[in-house]
Amino acid sequence: MNNISTNITSFQKSPAYFRYSILCSIVFFITSISSSTSVSAQEIDFGQYSSAYSISLSEFNPSEELEFGTLIQNQGPTSIDLVNAKVLTLEGVKYLDVIVDITADNYLLLNGDLGCETDPSCRIPFTLQAAYANRGNNNVNESVSITVLSNVASAQFQILQRTNGPPGPPPTPVYEGYDPNIFNETAYLYIYGSINVGNVDAGSYTSSISVTINYD
Repeated sequence: MNNISTNITSFQKSPAYFRYSILCSIVFFITSISSSTSVSAQEIDFGQYSSAYSISLSEFNPSEELEFGTLIQNQGPTSIDLVNAKVLTLEGVKYLDVIVDITADNYLLLNGDLGCETDPSCRIPFTLQAAYANRGNNNVNESVSITVLSNVASAQFQILQRTNGPPGPPPTPVYEGYDPNIFNETAYLYIYGSINVGNVDAGSYTSSISVTINYD
């Protein structure tokens, strides 16, 4: 689960005038990872191998978070673009396809209070955007956008993009002395988006994003 947090604090500008300062950030905690097998028609089936291999999802740079900066009440839309996205690394067998599901809450809520879901004075709308890069490089210029519908993004892709032609052979089954580094590769997920700050109350706003990965 990835926590989205926003801090809204009030401060005095002059004796007769107040405004609100909003510090927005998204904090990521990776918890949802899984692997599975499946059969897909008209594709070479790697499913019989996938349960034998691990897949991992982690933060490329845990110390860096999505920072919307300091905003004022009624600021309106504020975005973080792809270049400044949060980067997650996905490591697994390069021969295999992976299915990625990303789900974000629609609102950041004051103090995480679920009662604020229907109260515009204590919620901030969040719009999810996502992309991936699977050419072996952490390079947004090589990224592919993931379609997002109602703050849910889903994509299926090879951990390492194949060259022209049919897929290569299935991975060698695990054996004594097996070295996963020979077969593993890293793909990159980019998570970013926008908020829309209206006439909201001061305080700390939180929400969450979940990321699930499976071998196909």
